[in-house]
Amino acid sequence: MRRRTVVAALMRPTARSLPWRPLAGGWALGVVVAAVPALFALEFPQAVLANVVRAAALCGAVGMAFALDDPARHTTGVVPVPRPLRQTLRVAVVGLVGTVGWAAVLGVVWAGADAERWAALPAGALTVEAAALSGLALALAGTAVRFSAVRLPGPAVAAALPVFPVAAVVFLPDEHALFVPPGDPRWADAHTLWAGILAATFVVWAACGPEPRRRISGGPQRGGGMPKRVGGR
Repeated sequence: MRRRTVVAALMRPTARSLPWRPLAGGWALGVVVAAVPALFALEFPQAVLANVVRAAALCGAVGMAFALDDPARHTTGVVPVPRPLRQTLRVAVVGLVGTVGWAAVLGVVWAGADAERWAALPAGALTVEAAALSGLALALAGTAVRFSAVRLPGPAVAAALPVFPVAAVVFLPDEHALFVPPGDPRWADAHTLWAGILAATFVVWAACGPEPRRRISGGPQRGGGMPKRVGGR
């Protein structure tokens, strides 16, 4: 009961503290990208349409990279509410935003595709890909918060995230390719890998949630020096 009361009390200030512009902007851009076939009456092949949806998912994931940006991080670090709970609430709110954004992406794709092309589009598998990309963004942001004094990990994570699909295409062998066209014999194996990536992001997120035993001081240092570690518990 006490935990529920704390959660209810934190929801409103958590929502107010989120960086809504990049979060909403990422998904808004994703919806625009997904709407291109409908806006210009383009009948893309199934493989191209799937890549359009993937591009929209990446735009949304870039927005999700800003979920843990908190200019007041080093003042909220001393409040009695543990960091895992604070971060979980932030992710719960942005997860709802991401769900709405992804539904909008699929909605505009559905609006621009005929019934046959929509039926052939593997929306469920592409949803796993989108969830893994957003999970990767959150895991990277959580790692940055866990192991550094940075208050705004979003810009760096957002810049690094587009490197992932490029690296996957360049470095992964063909038999372990992630971005395969629908109907490809490797489709099932690729989405087993995607599911593994999604599960791994949850593990990383959970591991990076607790406060470090040796906290990293993020406050201003006399003489303009770099932040330094201070003794923990």
